[in-house]
Amino acid sequence: MKNLKITVALLSFVAMITACGRPGRHVVISEDDGNGGVKIEYVGRTYFSDDSTSIIRITPNGFAKYEKDGQSLIASRDGRGDITYRINGSEKQIHLSNADKVFLTKVVKDMIKRGHYND
Repeated sequence: MKNLKITVALLSFVAMITACGRPGRHVVISEDDGNGGVKIEYVGRTYFSDDSTSIIRITPNGFAKYEKDGQSLIASRDGRGDITYRINGSEKQIHLSNADKVFLTKVVKDMIKRGHYND
């Protein structure tokens, strides 16, 4: 009986430690408009700039994904706290080109329109 209590306590501790490493929530917004639709997925919390043109912060281990009309964006936080972007399957980048900034603005505004707000 004592071994069972120790085993249960150890398993509970491992489950608690594992859960603490997770950012806490996972949200998916998916809409089908008949033309491919849009999918927004995020883990943790994502914060936008006041003018709704960029992502200013993502919680540790969090990310935001956006897919629409064959275009995609994945924004995540790296180990130094910088936001990295993968646009349309590109390599991770911190600094965006002007065209990528225009795309990011479009994405952020669409995410807000569809229900993803600053937390």
